[in-house]
Amino acid sequence: RPGLRFVGVVGWEAHATTIGDAAEKERTVRAAVSLLTASASACREAGYRVEVVSCGGTGTFPYCAQQPGVTEVQIGGAIFSDMHYLTHYHVDFSPALTVLTTVTSRPTPTRIVVDAGKKTMSGDAAMPAPSGLPPIAALKLSAEHAKIELEQPSATPKIGDKIEFVVGYSDTTVHLHEEIVGVRDGRIASIWRVAGRGKIK
Repeated sequence: RPGLRFVGVVGWEAHATTIGDAAEKERTVRAAVSLLTASASACREAGYRVEVVSCGGTGTFPYCAQQPGVTEVQIGGAIFSDMHYLTHYHVDFSPALTVLTTVTSRPTPTRIVVDAGKKTMSGDAAMPAPSGLPPIAALKLSAEHAKIELEQPSATPKIGDKIEFVVGYSDTTVHLHEEIVGVRDGRIASIWRVAGRGKIK
């Protein structure tokens, strides 16, 4: 068709992402990707030039990357990991993306309010997880605040203290920020501008 140029095939083995058993996940991914590479071969036999065979995602890429014939693996969220990938996709990577918040209120001995809500960190696929706190009974995000309910009363943290949250879902959190601050060994190592901030086109 005018305006279109065929460059390859793409597949997404989404049905394998939530499989917890590693051996079963690998078998399922390999079976799915073999169908994709077979489609690429069929296109070549029909006279089409196949430059790209693309598949995978954060939950499946280790197995996709080993498949013969695959030229591209889509692993966006794997660069950071998050609570969603850890709990639903069984990806064993330490999360690298966190949001640093400040305690703004302690209305009761079990309740903590911080200055970051849905405008700062997404909770749509999985809730963010605060670090360094006693056991939590509940966590709720409003537009600009997070409300944490502890299981037991605690005098800490105090107003002004910092709480670091492991991001719930990096895919829908990164674009909320102008920049990402890279920290290594407790020191700022880099600052990355988020080029896609506010972009919908």
